[in-house]
Amino acid sequence: ARPRVLTEHYSGLKAEVARDDDQATLLNQGLLDELSNFDRVVLCGQAKSHCVNFTVRDLADHWDSSNLASLVLLEDGSSSVPGFEEAGEKFVEDMTAKGLTIASCDLRL
Repeated sequence: ARPRVLTEHYSGLKAEVARDDDQATLLNQGLLDELSNFDRVVLCGQAKSHCVNFTVRDLADHWDSSNLASLVLLEDGSSSVPGFEEAGEKFVEDMTAKGLTIASCDLRL
């Protein structure tokens, strides 16, 4: 058996460096397909500057561009790693500009 080459997984959808010879690093199309069955996908977690950032960016990049507002980012449902607050704020700005819905945890759906 060939040795596994490890790569960082900041995103919950794919590795930082995808490898064609390692399925575990490639885009999780099954999860994307499952999420697309819902009217809304509410997103939060730790950390806004890293894992939430990379996961939501990957999700938005592979989502139906005419339906990006169905991705709901709970801005106060995550926080940045200390020292990386600027990255977290830039992420929220980018997702706002992309057309995601930005909400707070008191949102009534």
